[in-house]
Amino acid sequence: MIRSTARTRTRTAHAKLAALTTAGVLGASLIAFAPAASAATYTCHPSWKASGGLYYLYEGYSDTNTTNTKKGQTGDRVIEVQCLLTYWANRVGDSKYSPKGIDGEFGTNTENAVINAQKACFSDSKEWDGEVGQNTWPCLRRWSTT
Repeated sequence: MIRSTARTRTRTAHAKLAALTTAGVLGASLIAFAPAASAATYTCHPSWKASGGLYYLYEGYSDTNTTNTKKGQTGDRVIEVQCLLTYWANRVGDSKYSPKGIDGEFGTNTENAVINAQKACFSDSKEWDGEVGQNTWPCLRRWSTT
């Protein structure tokens, strides 16, 4: 009986070791073949909506016209800002309005594009702060090149 117990323990230990080894090897190979993480990219869906007798541009992620959005933030409002900027950069044919990608992260490129758009919208340099708030949202949504 002692001999049988020793064999059972040995078999059990070998089985556990084999299971751990297999899981370790399999886990490592799964990690090795997993796709590399990359920044998310989003598709913009420009459309014009009517509100209070005015039409404004909506890209499909956020319809705010007032919520402050600034550097360091992420999410749907940032995607909306980046889509609006990209729309206008393409429309006017000037890359200074481009956020250089649509990834949902309000970084330096987005901030610079916002400042350039603010310079086009507002003559008062106090408005050129790189943040999209109650004055800049309507500018981006209704900006006209004519």
